[in-house]
Amino acid sequence: MIFRTRSLASLIACAALLAPRPARAEASAAEISAAKQAFESALAAQAEQRWAEAALKLREAIAVKDTPGLRFHLAHCETELGHLLAASLEYDRALELLRRGAKAPDVQKLLAPARSELLQRLPRLSLELPADVQAPLIAIDNHPYPASELSLGVPLDPGLHELRVQAAGRRAFERALSLKEGDRIVLAVVLPIAAPPGGPGGPTQVVEPPPLAKSSAAAPPPERGRSPAKLYLMIGESVLTAAGLGLGIGYAVARGSASERIDTAQARIDGAAPGNPAACAAPGGELAGACSDLSAAIEDHDRAATLSQVGFVTAGVGAVALLTTWLVYPSPSGNASGVSVRPVAGLGRLGLIGRF
Repeated sequence: MIFRTRSLASLIACAALLAPRPARAEASAAEISAAKQAFESALAAQAEQRWAEAALKLREAIAVKDTPGLRFHLAHCETELGHLLAASLEYDRALELLRRGAKAPDVQKLLAPARSELLQRLPRLSLELPADVQAPLIAIDNHPYPASELSLGVPLDPGLHELRVQAAGRRAFERALSLKEGDRIVLAVVLPIAAPPGGPGGPTQVVEPPPLAKSSAAAPPPERGRSPAKLYLMIGESVLTAAGLGLGIGYAVARGSASERIDTAQARIDGAAPGNPAACAAPGGELAGACSDLSAAIEDHDRAATLSQVGFVTAGVGAVALLTTWLVYPSPSGNASGVSVRPVAGLGRLGLIGRF
């Protein structure tokens, strides 16, 4: 509810400022004058929609004299700032002052509809908690709330909020909420049972290995095996050989299949246009499909032949590399038993030197 005339607002607040205060000591004349000046500044700020400044000046006046009119104006400023929850509290304080006997007939007439309209705009959040959860801890924006209050619904300001619910033996429930004016949100909270430490089987037990038996004789050194680098190299070359062989065989089969398709398409063309070598130059009718099949089969045949050749060449290279690595790669130790072969090239000689 917005005041359209400054005179009505001044009448409400000034009359309230001059009313007696039964529960507090009388304000001095200087304090009353300062409160009036603060209220006049608040009215000027409200007229220019400087709501934060107006709210500050109204609180200065309330510190001197708490009246329904000042609270009513402050609630309006909080509403314009988007602080709907704070505005509802100011309306409640104004209502409480009226119930205690404060005289403000203009405020009393305007308060009920303004407060009712604001309560409709306030978002409300309600939680449905699991029935088997006892004494949950609930916090919204790090502010604790009792479960009984949230079961009925709590008013919140529009905007983003962080909800966290936790209980003993349960995993915490966390949710980010974006509330709009007038929202009525009912949220079902799920609190899964937390797993015990160490997983479902309970605490993890660490089993120590048994101590080694003492022996007067020293254990023999482990037998030296083949060089790991040589082994890995041979595995890679074996994979290359197998891949090339598989590629060559696969595309060789595809090439044979394409050859059969070429023969079939050519037979169809010869049947439709016998003795005409240029039948596919301008095909029509049945010849069009047969010529198209022939062209596709020839392309598949040529591609398969090329890839098959590449595969077999790759397999050959891999096999040669594998044999060379097995024969030539040096052994890990000069004292290791086995066969050592290395190539020898020199003036007037070419061959291999082996050690057994």
